Amino acid sequence: MKLLTLNTYSWVQTADPETYAALIADILENEYDAIALQEVNQLSSGTSVNEPEGYLPTQNEIPIKSDNFAYFLVKSLAEKGLSYHWSWVPCHQGYFRFDEGVAILSKAPIQSVEQVQLSVVNDFESIHTRRALVLETEAAAFVSVHLSWWKEEEENPFLREWTSVETAVKKLRGIKPIYVMGDVNNPADVRNEGYDLITNAGWQDAYAVAATRIGSATVPPAIDGWEGNEVPLRIDYIFSDQPQAVETYEVKFDGKKLPCVSDHYGVAVTYL
Repeated sequence: MKLLTLNTYSWVQTADPETYAALIADILENEYDAIALQEVNQLSSGTSVNEPEGYLPTQNEIPIKSDNFAYFLVKSLAEKGLSYHWSWVPCHQGYFRFDEGVAILSKAPIQSVEQVQLSVVNDFESIHTRRALVLETEAAAFVSVHLSWWKEEEENPFLREWTSVETAVKKLRGIKPIYVMGDVNNPADVRNEGYDLITNAGWQDAYAVAATRIGSATVPPAIDGWEGNEVPLRIDYIFSDQPQAVETYEVKFDGKKLPCVSDHYGVAVTYL
């Protein structure tokens, strides 16, 4: 199984579709079984689309707009002969002009999708509102997440959000493999309570067991949300709920082999 996760930061710095040519080419080459995306934006003022190709909704309050980034990818790939099923969950307003959310693209038909409220805050205009997307196929379940930072406070947002993720997938444990993919905002490079919480609970970090690793860090220093950070960090992950052999772990779109397409890099994992 081949998986990809990427915080896309889509359309924020540029509205030029050519910016994402490398991402489209990589998906066409690798034909990932599932792709988890975060910061999947669409203009709030955009034109709504009726019955987008391959789309299975989790809600009806915020429709897919014509520039929805996941929809853009699905259409671009379909034009090249590669079809994906997909879903998108709107999380909160971004940069005062976008509907920002998380998405999953699946090669296999989708059996079910679910929007999961993670944060205590449930106000679409608040950037503290966090939601996850759980998508099931016949063979596996995939979760796309964009979590908060660990805070040493009585109301720790990360702890609440991760507990909500585990509760949402509890019914699937032991039935089919579960993959949690996305921007976790807790680095593995230094001692970190958030990362330790996940791995100590039995979730396997693909990087930790990969036979071949190409790259490590998934963000450069001092991106939005990590102002003042001086070193690259690994904060984007693919976790599995059970031990699995990993053939390769590869950081993509980091400006080396492939150009950057976001302020985050992508992570591609091949399971045996």
